[in-house]
Amino acid sequence: MSKATTKPIIKRSDKPKNSATPVVILEADKPLSQSMLWKLQTDFYANQGPEAWIKGIVPQYITTNPYIANLYAKTVFGYCRDLALREDFDKNTTIYIMELAAGVGRFTYTFLKRFFHIVDHSSLKGLKFKYIITDFAERNVQYWQTHSFLKPYFESGILDCATFDMTSDEELRLRCCGEVLSKGNRNHPLILFANYTFDSVPQDTFYVDKGVLHEGLITITSSGEQADSTDKSILAGLDYYYTDKPIQGNCYYEESNINDILLYYQDCLEDTAFSLPILALRCIDRLIKLFHNDVILISTDKGYRSVSSMNKNYHPFLSKHGSISLTVNFHALELFFNGLGGKAIHSIYEHENVTMSLFLLGKYSQDFTETAMAYQEIIENIGPDDFYIIKKAVVPLQKSLTTKELLTFLRYTVWDARTFLEFYNTLLERIAGEKDFPKDELIDVIHKVWEHYFPLGEEGDIAYCLGTLLGYFGYDNDALKLFQTSVEFYGENAAIYYEIALCYYNLLELDNAMMYLEKSLIIDPDFEESQSLKSLIGAQ
Repeated sequence: MSKATTKPIIKRSDKPKNSATPVVILEADKPLSQSMLWKLQTDFYANQGPEAWIKGIVPQYITTNPYIANLYAKTVFGYCRDLALREDFDKNTTIYIMELAAGVGRFTYTFLKRFFHIVDHSSLKGLKFKYIITDFAERNVQYWQTHSFLKPYFESGILDCATFDMTSDEELRLRCCGEVLSKGNRNHPLILFANYTFDSVPQDTFYVDKGVLHEGLITITSSGEQADSTDKSILAGLDYYYTDKPIQGNCYYEESNINDILLYYQDCLEDTAFSLPILALRCIDRLIKLFHNDVILISTDKGYRSVSSMNKNYHPFLSKHGSISLTVNFHALELFFNGLGGKAIHSIYEHENVTMSLFLLGKYSQDFTETAMAYQEIIENIGPDDFYIIKKAVVPLQKSLTTKELLTFLRYTVWDARTFLEFYNTLLERIAGEKDFPKDELIDVIHKVWEHYFPLGEEGDIAYCLGTLLGYFGYDNDALKLFQTSVEFYGENAAIYYEIALCYYNLLELDNAMMYLEKSLIIDPDFEESQSLKSLIGAQ
């Protein structure tokens, strides 16, 4: 089903209706990209930092899970094959991968795990890469730099980070190596990632009727009433509506190539509104000039990928999830790349939740044969949206599936931790009572799940769950590592210290066991399991 038919659509008559409570206009008739909304958005992310994702305020799962990271890794590997086949490509050239608005860094870690597993087992081993993780929020950058799971990548030089304001920055100051990437000193291929990014940055909106182009102007209002206490979004207590103002599309923006996009829609749409990701277009243009080489963009977001999917829409609905987000016009991005001599590849299928699109601009590589083949093979089979739909269908059926089927599905997800947590209680119920329980297969899945997991301290302590299973099956040394990570991200508690003590007891390290039992009982003197194990050790 087309995304355009599943999202709420605001009609032109949706102005506030008369009520007993007077409406206060906070801002009137502003182009959408210049609205006060974006200052609220910036403040939200700057103030929340990593907590926006750790607390689950801002959605991230569909664009950060191991399955989508694997799709990106395979597509980028295809692009690297294209580069390696070029006769003029210097194998000592650093290939830059840059992630925009990376948030908490989960996709970064998962992608690096998958991508370098592929490269290190291929003929491309030895190519030079630099992954630059960026965000405008300083708190996020500091979080990456102190995260123990990213530390090895920073220390190896493969990973670096920078603050990057998509609205204006024209250079990158890398925090680790100290290098400044600026226009004029770059000639490197750039692979650009933008996941749940363009939907959360300024856009403009326009409306075409009877061949006349209008800009959509937004008005922000407040009723003055106390906001709903359950509404934690930046729009809490606010409302908005649009009005249309006729404009000349050939001179609306300073950039003639972006005005060409407006004129294209003016010619082909009727009684329809369309959004324009103006900040995204300008940011991409600056990065193209900065790297002065091939640029490919892989982006996953809720979006429109064709003119038909926008038919009869009106101006954008603002989705609320702490911050706000708008559906992205991927078709406009395609027109932008086409105007520069590039191209875009979209899935042939309409998607319900997100669409993943590939944009290619070749200064040196023209065909991108391997890139396109890799992308089309994975997306036309099961893309990120298809994966999400299948997962939502399978998880409720877990009780009716065999344990082998559950473990097989976990392999299919590329060992997704969230899916494992959803299966956890079912697996626990079967371990002791199921004949021929596939223990060895489960142990392998546990190790793979942990290998691809990036801990945040969010709800659901996967380290504790995996650790208890490893301890149950006698893998006490492996369990200890997971329990220590649980303490790092979730803090001290009596139960986790008991589990650590139990592992040391099984390893016959009784002094260490007693030390952690004492820690457990200091936190909770009545914790029965710790009391019992302490008595058992004392009796020996």
